[in-house]
Amino acid sequence: MAYALVPEGFKLQKVSKLQQEAVDKYYSNKSIGAFLEGDSSGEVAKALTLVVTPILLGALAKYILDNPDQFKELDSNTLDKLKTFVLTSSPATAPIQFLIKLFDV
Repeated sequence: MAYALVPEGFKLQKVSKLQQEAVDKYYSNKSIGAFLEGDSSGEVAKALTLVVTPILLGALAKYILDNPDQFKELDSNTLDKLKTFVLTSSPATAPIQFLIKLFDV
């Protein structure tokens, strides 16, 4: 039998395998809750946004270029800008380059 710090009064005692799994699950849930309530979860969300947004924009632009018949309202100038965007953008600078090229800044 293993020893575990049991949440009821937080005392160290011998536990069965099933009890050990329950204690592990309890502490795992507590750790996840503490992470989500802390400042780091917001930072992780920001980092994911910075990584995922350019990838999604590039995929959307490529989809539009591959299926122009579904986007008949787009003029040739806009399609040319999308082609340039897809060919020249890197994932890190894609959103900025897209906006600059879209609005001719």
